[in-house]
This record gives sequence, C-alpha cells and structure tokens, in this order.
Amino acid sequence: MTCTVFHQADGAGRPVMDLGHVTTALNKLDVADEEKIVLTSRDGKSLLVVSFADVARCLEGAFGELCAGSVPPPSMDGGGGGQGTVRY
Repeated sequence: MTCTVFHQADGAGRPVMDLGHVTTALNKLDVADEEKIVLTSRDGKSLLVVSFADVARCLEGAFGELCAGSVPPPSMDGGGGGQGTVRY
C-alpha cells in the first residue's frame, strides 16, 4: 500500500511526491472506498486487485489483533497518587 500512496513517478520514471495524491488515497482508505487499486510486490511478480475497503478491513483487523495481544502500560501515579500525579 505504501507504493500506491507514496511512491509515485513522473513520465521519465523519476520519483515525485504528489501530496494531493497522498491525501486522496488516505481519505479513500479512511472512508473504506470501494474503488479498486492494484498492489504489486516489490519484485513485480505478484499483483493483488483490492479495494480501499479491503485494505481498511485488513488494517483494522491487524490493529485489533495487536491491541488484543497487548498489555496495558503500568500506572504512572505510583498506585495511590491523586489525579495527574506522576511519581518516578
């Protein structure tokens, strides 16, 4: 997906940064647009045709798995301090 969003090239194959394209692609991902895109492996031998909605579902699922397997951070208040108290 990073290549679809960030790795654009001009007519001569030189890399360019098109912030309008980046913003549009991230907005389509955010709203889970049904527009199809082609994802290509780095070696160019594998292609996937997916929608932004497909990618959004995969990202949400992966994030959910990460959150489910994580542990909450330790309390920073020392176990008995008042609200906003930080003890080191």
